Amino acid sequence: MSIASGRNDITFKSQGLTLAAHLYTPEGFGEGGSYPAVVISSAFNQVKEQTGAVYGKRLAELGYVAISFDHIGYGNSEGEIRNNENAFVKIESIRDAISFMGTLPFVDRGNLFGLGVCASGGYMALVATTDKRLKAVASVSGMLGNKASYFEAMDRETVTGLIAMQNAGRQKAYETGVVDYVDALGMGAEEEAIKAGATPSEGYDYYMTERAGAQTYPNYSHLSPSFMLEAPMLADATSYASYIYTPFMGIVGSKAMDPASGMLCTGPLTETFVDRASEPKEFVEIEGASHVDLYDKPEFVTQAVEAMDGFFKKHGGSEALAA
Repeated sequence: MSIASGRNDITFKSQGLTLAAHLYTPEGFGEGGSYPAVVISSAFNQVKEQTGAVYGKRLAELGYVAISFDHIGYGNSEGEIRNNENAFVKIESIRDAISFMGTLPFVDRGNLFGLGVCASGGYMALVATTDKRLKAVASVSGMLGNKASYFEAMDRETVTGLIAMQNAGRQKAYETGVVDYVDALGMGAEEEAIKAGATPSEGYDYYMTERAGAQTYPNYSHLSPSFMLEAPMLADATSYASYIYTPFMGIVGSKAMDPASGMLCTGPLTETFVDRASEPKEFVEIEGASHVDLYDKPEFVTQAVEAMDGFFKKHGGSEALAA
């Protein structure tokens, strides 16, 4: 495998399957060098060309080698059940991406870091809790408290009803061999509301338009298996925050902190995680940014990347980042 400066289309193995990935390298990259590296796991249901590509390019500009990959069943990767947000399968693939990066002779293992966006913020934090190959991790717009988002946000009847719907979808798939796909983000219903004059949500503006939707990235789909929530509901990073013992930075937008803003209010989940996390830790609030703004808007992405770059330099394990 020959690697050049810029974006490299590569593959690696995870759980017996071939995963498609982009490896971003700095300008002037040489395979004989030694570079800090970042494993990126992107937001719920995303493919590697979306947020992972944005951060991969920016990190490469700062001297990192960064990998953004399609999880099992996503994008160009193998996997029979497509677009299944199985938190524990994704966690294993993050570990395999770390292992793969460790095989590359130009990756400085003492400066190997993790970045998780949205749902993967929680997954990356869980990985870091028991994978000390990562020297520090950062989350962007992190969904770090799934217990709070589901079990603590709903009464018993509501949450068990939601779970029962997921279980019924799994039973049907097992009995018939056919997986039903559902609009888990409610984009179809929102589209009808927009036609009637409603203002698009920030999620719709990102996932259902040329900004980052299937019009631009044909491998992306907003549809998910009807049983996909069973695993994420159990993947609660906040429960393990005090035991992470790996340097952690949580990055959020200021507009994601206020429930009254009408936007995705995920900032408090990150804030709670950081409050409970072991030292060293940092909480970064980017003024004027929303949850989704941090996916791809240059002025906010630049601030997020600069913050994590400083954090990684502070907590790296060798001299490679000193320059």
